[in-house]
Amino acid sequence: MIRLKNNETSWVGFGTITIFAVILLFSAIIIPTAKADPPIQDKSCLSYGYAESGNHLFLIGENKTIFGNNVTFVHNCEFLRILVNGNFTAYSTNNIFNVPIDLGSNQIVIESNESRIIYNNVTVLPDRLQWEFEYYEWDRGYDYTIEEYISISSATAQKNWASILSIVVVFSLVTQVYWHLINAYIDKNYFEEVVR
Repeated sequence: MIRLKNNETSWVGFGTITIFAVILLFSAIIIPTAKADPPIQDKSCLSYGYAESGNHLFLIGENKTIFGNNVTFVHNCEFLRILVNGNFTAYSTNNIFNVPIDLGSNQIVIESNESRIIYNNVTVLPDRLQWEFEYYEWDRGYDYTIEEYISISSATAQKNWASILSIVVVFSLVTQVYWHLINAYIDKNYFEEVVR
């Protein structure tokens, strides 16, 4: 058996560490670095339209329902021309502009110097979200009755009555449970003496 002196170190395992280090360095040199092509400087035209109702924005699209009386168009084209139901509605070179839109189902065409986009069946509803059923009933003759919906005052009254009744029920149940526990404890641990 070989004994090591205090100032000597063991070389056992040095070969394994050296081999792994060489493999790691060699693999780092061989692996090519990732390189991507630079982004294409696309000068194509981008345009879209959206409607607003409260804090909500509705992007126009094929067979979509949007809420709002105006549609805002945003673009980076030389010009933008808007046709609604085949009628010329707006032409603008500004990057953003508003167009009033008729309520109901519309066909919206966005034309620019490079493209023509057609959106069929874009249903425009009034600016307030809760008017949808009333509008459909008025416009298309659907049979939505407003009486089916609960009013705010009756909903508030129902919440109040539900709160009061739940408090009474919980109080009575807790009182009964405690009454029975107290009676059981008294019957078990105490007795009554009847004197004549």
